[in-house]
Amino acid sequence: MSSSPQNSSQYLDVRFGSLLPWPFHFMAVIVLLISIGMITTHPWIASIFTLACLFVFTAAEGTEIDLQKKAFREYTSIYFVKTGGWVGFDTIEKVYVNRNKVRQNMNPSRTGLTRSVTFMQFSAFVKFNEEEIVELIKHRNKDVVMKKAKAWAEQLNVALYDNASEE
Repeated sequence: MSSSPQNSSQYLDVRFGSLLPWPFHFMAVIVLLISIGMITTHPWIASIFTLACLFVFTAAEGTEIDLQKKAFREYTSIYFVKTGGWVGFDTIEKVYVNRNKVRQNMNPSRTGLTRSVTFMQFSAFVKFNEEEIVELIKHRNKDVVMKKAKAWAEQLNVALYDNASEE
């Protein structure tokens, strides 16, 4: 067995999601198309626009767990370079899934009326023995969360607890 940190049985990298919301990605696609069109006439400006778009597309956050080093980190990744401090742990206690009731208020500026939307969201967490808890994923579909949480629990060799069962 290889001692490489990229060995899938010793190393877990969970990408939580993009740092920037979807409107930034939408605008980046438009700017990228514009920069492609102007690459021959203004190569420097097109290069700057392309770098800005790459920033938007590669900005992400996530969690890495290295079982060999017994350390984890919550990272921010920009241009595929991950930053964040490593924190040591003795053991991983469990992976568990919770159900959350989320309420989102919408306030349209023209009507002055407030509309509230409530929905269920499921989150998977990993708990270390030092009472450190890290969120790995959140999604509206329980099956998506449970499938990923089960794979992570098997890879980390810990129990999976489903606290999201319907009451």
